[in-house]
Amino acid sequence: MFQRWPLPQYATYLLITLFFLSSWTDVNGIYAQLPQIVLTQPESWKLGANLALITNLGNIGPFSLVLYKCLCRKRTINPIPINYIVILIGMLSCFLMIFFWSYTTTIGNEKRSTALLILAFFLSLLDCTSSITFADYMHRFRKEFTSAIFLGESLTSILPSLLAIAQGNGQIHCIQSANGTNTTEAIYETARFSVSIYFLCLFILLTISFVSYVLLQWTTIGQSSYQTNADTLSNESTESIDKPLTRLSYILLLLACAFTSSVLFGMALSISTYVLMPYGHRIFYLGTIISPWMLTLVWVFGMVKPLLSKRYLLILIIIGSLAFAFDLFVSFKSPCPPWVDTTKGSALILIIWLSTYIFLGYPRLVIANYVRIHSTNGMFWYGVNVQFGALTGSVIAYLLIDTFGLFHERRACEQIVC
Repeated sequence: MFQRWPLPQYATYLLITLFFLSSWTDVNGIYAQLPQIVLTQPESWKLGANLALITNLGNIGPFSLVLYKCLCRKRTINPIPINYIVILIGMLSCFLMIFFWSYTTTIGNEKRSTALLILAFFLSLLDCTSSITFADYMHRFRKEFTSAIFLGESLTSILPSLLAIAQGNGQIHCIQSANGTNTTEAIYETARFSVSIYFLCLFILLTISFVSYVLLQWTTIGQSSYQTNADTLSNESTESIDKPLTRLSYILLLLACAFTSSVLFGMALSISTYVLMPYGHRIFYLGTIISPWMLTLVWVFGMVKPLLSKRYLLILIIIGSLAFAFDLFVSFKSPCPPWVDTTKGSALILIIWLSTYIFLGYPRLVIANYVRIHSTNGMFWYGVNVQFGALTGSVIAYLLIDTFGLFHERRACEQIVC
């Protein structure tokens, strides 16, 4: 455990965590910056739906890797050069975003945020591909370092949100309308620094990630943390608290990974407005800011208990699914869900919303530990299912929200009699 590690292994754990910063920091950062971006861009709040569609196109990266894996089974995919390529593409795209994020062009007699959308596509190419190649790269390290994935994963949401808080992003005041009607309108506070400075900060984070990866590859810091054949045998003999995984159990665990990822990284992000905003902007703000910290709490659980009986794993997933079912129920009832405009309702929805991240996030970490013990390709297919789940969840949410129009949001400061 941590207490018995020599200094190079502490450094390795830190470098792996920083390396995983480049996995989703940039795209999460764009969404965290939307309240500022939409104030100047022609699409206004419709820009979020356009970004969701564009970023999903980044799945051509993992799709290509899976296709190659299936067609060339005798050849192994070396994630190391791929990681270099995708991080550099992400860094270049984020750097260009500093200068060109606000550039628009006229397409079909309408102005479009062309530069932002094109660069967002290349950033999503990095992020979607990294879900597979970064996870696959982790197989060279011992099992104790798998949890670094989830610490880095949580930071990809926490750091952009902290930047947005420092910027003053999303802070509003409700004032009486000047047109004489008994209505209120939301006024956004002036940001402390510009959108360009914000993207500069994201570029610096990606640079830190790239430097960390270079140090892992080109120095001797991480060599003492590599997995050996003896470690593999030890994992198989002493780590599994259940019987060794059967092929059916292995497949079911990967499907569970896809399901939990579809909720956490597909559905939940898409319906958060409809779940939290009816209870007030403050609850929405707290829910979106605190939820990434729940993934950090999951990392703590993983450090204490990296493996769990599959029976308890199923129980946690069921509890998390029930919590999300309630979130989904509330979103369908928006803008007038149960106990709206009450302290009891606000506290209840915030607790259930955060519980969803814990009860579905922790099983994902345990599944990663299981599959890497079972197969040398386990982390590759783990990453594939994470990305497949996220894509599936976002597509389902897009259909429910934009195509069928089943959800109705409550805007900030909007007064509704339920």
